Amino acid sequence: MIAPVLATGLDVLLTDDERTGRILRGKRIGLLANAASVTSGFVPASRALVDAGCDVRVLFGPEHGFWGAAQDMEAVAAGEPHRLPVVSLYGSTFEELSPRPEDLEGLDVVVSDLPDVGSRYYTFVWTTALMIKACAARGIPVVVLDRPNPLGGEIVEGNLPEAKLLSFVGLYPVPVRHGMTPGEIARFVNTGHGLRCDLTVVPMKSGERLASRTEIGASGPWVLPSPNMPAPETAWVYPGGCLVEGTNLSEGRGTTRPFELVGAPWLDAEEAAGRANALSLPGVTFRPHVFKPTFQKHAGKTCGGVQAHVTDAETFRPYETYLRLLKALFDMDAEHFRWRTEKYEYRDDVPAIDLLTGTAHYRRLIGTGEPLDEWISTFAQDESRFEEMRRPHLLYSTRKKSPVVLVVVGAHESGKTTVAVKLIEAFVKEGLKVGSLKHTDHEYETDAPGKDSQRHKAAGAEPAILVAGRRSAVHRGSSEISASDPRTGAGTAPDRPALSVFLEGEYGLSGCDVAIVEGFRGEKLPKIEVCRAATGRAPLCESDPDVIAVVTDRATKHASSVPRFSFEEIPGSLLLFLRRSSEFSSLFSSFPGA
Repeated sequence: MIAPVLATGLDVLLTDDERTGRILRGKRIGLLANAASVTSGFVPASRALVDAGCDVRVLFGPEHGFWGAAQDMEAVAAGEPHRLPVVSLYGSTFEELSPRPEDLEGLDVVVSDLPDVGSRYYTFVWTTALMIKACAARGIPVVVLDRPNPLGGEIVEGNLPEAKLLSFVGLYPVPVRHGMTPGEIARFVNTGHGLRCDLTVVPMKSGERLASRTEIGASGPWVLPSPNMPAPETAWVYPGGCLVEGTNLSEGRGTTRPFELVGAPWLDAEEAAGRANALSLPGVTFRPHVFKPTFQKHAGKTCGGVQAHVTDAETFRPYETYLRLLKALFDMDAEHFRWRTEKYEYRDDVPAIDLLTGTAHYRRLIGTGEPLDEWISTFAQDESRFEEMRRPHLLYSTRKKSPVVLVVVGAHESGKTTVAVKLIEAFVKEGLKVGSLKHTDHEYETDAPGKDSQRHKAAGAEPAILVAGRRSAVHRGSSEISASDPRTGAGTAPDRPALSVFLEGEYGLSGCDVAIVEGFRGEKLPKIEVCRAATGRAPLCESDPDVIAVVTDRATKHASSVPRFSFEEIPGSLLLFLRRSSEFSSLFSSFPGA
C-alpha cells in the first residue's frame, strides 16, 4: 500500500480511539460524504466508521450524488443504492441544497467528510456550510473531518465577490483560490459568519504533528472527487478553467482532460495557441489542440482550441490566466463568442460569468475591449483583506524558511536542559515542528543514552543537534548522522561552528517552526535564563537586553521588566507568556487555542 503523505481527519479520528469514543460512539450519526471520502487504505468513510463501532444511520450526498455519478448541475434523486438510506442534497431548487428537518430527525451528530479542490466554485464546501447552518438551527453538533487542498494553503488569488453575486459557486465572500481546507472554511463560515453551530474540526496530521500550510496540498493518491476532476492537474487549472462554463466555448467536458482543454468549432487551434502564448503568462504553456466532446457543449463536433500545460505550479496563477485567455479568444472571434445566459447554479437573473467572477466588471471590460491589467491589479487588495479575514480560522501554520529561535542559557547544572525539554514537549503538543540544538565545550559520545541531545530527541525535537567541542551530531528519527568539525566557510574551522550554519544549512533546523537552542549565549536572539540557587553560581546574562524571561528560585539582578517564573510554572505560565510575546505570538496565531 502507498503510504499517505498526510493523515486526513478521517484517518486521525480512526486512529484516536479515545476521541472517536468521545465524539461519536453511542450517538446516532448522519454522514455527509461521497465516493472520494475514503481512508488512506481506500476504505469508504461509511464502512470505516461502522467498523470502528459508530452508529451511522443515514448518508447525505452532495452535488454529483453520493457515488459521484451525476454530471454538473444534474439534479440527484434521493435513494441512491446503498445499504444505508441516502439523502440527496442536490436537487432542482436551491432549497433542496439543505437537509430538511425530517432528514435530521433522530440524529445526535452529523459528520462531514467531503473532499475539496481549493476553488470557490467547487460546491462541496458550501454543502457543508448549509449543513452546519441547518444543524445549528436544531442544536445538532457537526464534526468536519479535514482533507487536503490540492492547491496548497499559502497562495490566495482573485477578487472578493460582490454580496449581490453570492451563489452556490460561492455562498460566502472568498476569492476564487482561497488557500483553505474544508475544515478551515467550516470554521470561517461558522464563527466568522455567525452560524454558531457546535462545530468540531478534526485536523490533518503529518506524522505525529499538525500539518503545515505547505503540506496540506500533498493529497497523496488521487481519488476523483467528481466526474470531471480526474487528476490533480485538473485541480491546478480549475480556478481558471471553470470560467469557461460562463461562455459558449467548450471547457473540455466530454473529453478526458476537462478544464485543461478550451475550444469551439469556429476557432483555429494554431491561432488560438499563438494568441494565448503571446500573453507570456507565468507557469503555463498553451499547445494547439483539436478535440471532439462526447457530451455537453458542441458534443460530436470538432473543436479547435488549446490545452493548458502547467509548467510551474508555484508561479502559475490559474484565475488570471483564464481571465486573459478568454479575452484573447473573444478578441479572436467576437462574432461567435457568447456569454452563457441560461440558468446557472439556481440563478437566472445574471449571466453565469458574473457569478463566477463575482462581478459584472469583467464582462463589461471584455465587451468594451478595455485592457484587464488595471482591474487585475486590484486583486492584491482583496487578497490581503481576505488573508486577514481568514487568519483566525486557520488550523495549520506557515512553515517558515528560518525557524523562530529561543535560546535557553544558564550556568552549569542550573536546569536549563530540563526547561528546554519541557518547552520542546509543549511546542510539539501545540502542533509545531520543533528542532533543537545543544552546545557544550566538552567532547563526549553524542549517542549515549540519557545525554542532553537524546533527551531533546525523546521530547519530540526533530532534528536534535548536539555540538560537542568540534564534533557535531544530528539525530533524525531513529538515526544519528555525525559530522566532525563543521565550517562556516573556507579556511580553518573555528572552535565551534556559527549558529547560522545550523539554522540556514543542511542540518534540518531551517524546516522547523521553532528551534530551542542551549548555549550560544552571545547571539542577539531571545533568551530565557535559568538560575538555581543550589548551584551556588551567579546568573550569566543579568545585563543582557535579549533576556525575555527568567526561570529561577532565587533573586537576580535582571531588569525588573523581565518576568520571573518558578520551575513549577514550566511550561504552563511560561508558555502562556510566550504565546503573548511579540517574538513568539506568530507561532501560535494559526492555531485554535490562540
